[in-house]
Amino acid sequence: MKLRYEKCINIMSDIMGYCHLKGCYDFNIDFVLRRTESEIIIRAKMDKVSPDILENLNHVLNIPRQPEIEQYYWNIGGEEDIDDELSLAGMMIDKATATYENGILQICALRYEASCEE
Repeated sequence: MKLRYEKCINIMSDIMGYCHLKGCYDFNIDFVLRRTESEIIIRAKMDKVSPDILENLNHVLNIPRQPEIEQYYWNIGGEEDIDDELSLAGMMIDKATATYENGILQICALRYEASCEE
């Protein structure tokens, strides 16, 4: 359970770091651990989001999950390139959506739990 929680915290941190660099502020986070899944919802105020940023965010966060190598990649992830760091988070997520409406960027990430992680 501790490893599961830590992975979710790291995912949240990477997404928030990306958002902050893109100009987000005033963050609100919902984090729910269920028996079969973890859900992370991050909302942040942002003055303007270009369609390219939103498209890139949706693409990078929906990289196919790679559970067999996620621990290895997580340990070698660096702080140098935020897009690369975000793609590592994408490898840890099963499904994500990023939307922008009324000055709020919302990112919903879902991570299904394998029985071996419990």
